[in-house]
Amino acid sequence: MLRTRLLYGLVTLILLLWSVGAAALLLVQDANKRFATLMEESFPVIQSARGVRTATSTLNSYYLPALASQSGAEPVGRSFFDERSKDLDARLAFLSSRGSDEPRWKEAIASLDGAIKIYKEGYERLFGAPIVDQTQRADLLQHLSSQTQRITDISETVLSIAEVRLNQGIAQLGAEKSKNTLFVVTLVSLGTAIAVLIYFQLVRQMVDPVVGLKRSIDEIRRGNFELTLPEPSSDSEFRGVATAFNDMAAELRQRRGETDDRLIRTHLVNRAILEAIPSPVFVLGKDGRILQINPAAERLTEGLGVAGRLPAKIQRILDDTDISESNHLPEDPREALLFRIDEREFYYLPRIFRFTSEDGVHSGRAVLLHNVTRIRWLDDMKTNLLSTVSHEIKTPLTGIRMVLHLMLEDRAGNLSDRQRTMVASANEDCERLLETLNTLLDLSRAESGTTHLELVSTSLPEALGRAERLFFSKAGEKGVTFHREIEEGQPEVCADPLRLDEVVNNLVSNAIKHSPAGGKITLKITRPNSDHLRASIIDEGAGVPLSAQGRIFERFFRAPGQSADGVGLGLFISREIMRAHEGKIGLLDRADKKTEFYIDVPLA
Repeated sequence: MLRTRLLYGLVTLILLLWSVGAAALLLVQDANKRFATLMEESFPVIQSARGVRTATSTLNSYYLPALASQSGAEPVGRSFFDERSKDLDARLAFLSSRGSDEPRWKEAIASLDGAIKIYKEGYERLFGAPIVDQTQRADLLQHLSSQTQRITDISETVLSIAEVRLNQGIAQLGAEKSKNTLFVVTLVSLGTAIAVLIYFQLVRQMVDPVVGLKRSIDEIRRGNFELTLPEPSSDSEFRGVATAFNDMAAELRQRRGETDDRLIRTHLVNRAILEAIPSPVFVLGKDGRILQINPAAERLTEGLGVAGRLPAKIQRILDDTDISESNHLPEDPREALLFRIDEREFYYLPRIFRFTSEDGVHSGRAVLLHNVTRIRWLDDMKTNLLSTVSHEIKTPLTGIRMVLHLMLEDRAGNLSDRQRTMVASANEDCERLLETLNTLLDLSRAESGTTHLELVSTSLPEALGRAERLFFSKAGEKGVTFHREIEEGQPEVCADPLRLDEVVNNLVSNAIKHSPAGGKITLKITRPNSDHLRASIIDEGAGVPLSAQGRIFERFFRAPGQSADGVGLGLFISREIMRAHEGKIGLLDRADKKTEFYIDVPLA
């Protein structure tokens, strides 16, 4: 139906345009025709009136000079006169035939006819008997001149009457032109009014529904699904569009309701899960804004006086992980952060990790603060107990060790071979027990964080050299040799030489323990990156089982199947020392039947 209306409107506009154009064209053609007719009627009359004067002037120019001569005129022929006389008669007849009933015109034509007749009679006297008398010639000349002037005057009158009639015709055409212009303007105004009427009809039928549809779409974009479009009349094509839009809005309302219900349920589940977690939990958006926190986090931030915000210590770690685009998942309770709430100390181990939605569109980070206050308290108690017991045992053990040494030196009398063997065995056990106590004391110092470092610029290759010299004899007992892959000119590192030697000695000692007889230990220096220097100790032993590699640096851990002595604290203490240096210790995957332990030490 809308197409039919558009077609009707378009046809109406086309007919209107054609009507206005045709009317204007007809009016212009009629005006041109009437103007041409006026010119055809008036211009010959003016030409004939002017031709009368020309004819008399031509006759006078031909005949009067001879008539005016003093010596007597030669006989002149009248053939030229007869021709011009016929021309005068023809022009007079044309003027008489184009005349009108206007009295002034009739009077002028009659006067012209009389004047021409009298004029011709003068020439008939000239062509009659020869006139030799000068007086008669002068009279005839005077007569012809006066008649010629009279014909000229009457011709001027006729000419002026013809010009007046021409001007009147032109003025009449001008007046009709104004009427025609008014008529065309009226048609154009009428056409404009009809076009405006069609425009408003089209706006009402087409534009208004589209505008209403756009307004409704904007409302839906803003989340207002309650708005519906009024249904147009049954013959409108927009009725289908409005019906489809209202159906879509209804479906969106239904889906939003379902989505809201699902979101509410999800929120309740998340809330229940978060409330069940005793540790403070912060859920952050991709931009770092807090999206959700659990009651434990609310209590923590309120206690710290930073409600609605992350504590500054956590925010700094979060910013660091944001820059490095990594997670922060510490496991050592000693990395816990201390918070004081109401004069009480709490240790929280911050764990920051990223998460992404299933569709990969949304992402964020979560901060979980694990309360390790009790763990720290128990660990401190254990460390203090370990330190106290070690100290308490070490003192009498030192005395026993001194007595055993004195007995072996026969300061208390000579020992029999059996007694010497028993005392030597007791002395070895005492030395082993003392070494274990020293290790436990080192562990106690490392765990308590009291390991004091005196960082200076030192040479890592020289540390390897000192270890090589220290264990050269011990390695020689097993037939193990050292091989050096150390280039000259290595930069110095920033480390405590004593602690660094302790780590290197532990790794070299372990390499000797686990090397087969006649094996080779490689001491190697490389540059893993621009900030560290790496020292590698590579042995040809059986290596660390794959299942034990992840726990090799844990305290008191010993890989299954090991026959070497030890309590499983050397690598743990070495890791703590390297951590205090802000360095790194590690084990590389076994390759070419070799085991490589390495330490990365910061450059000086």
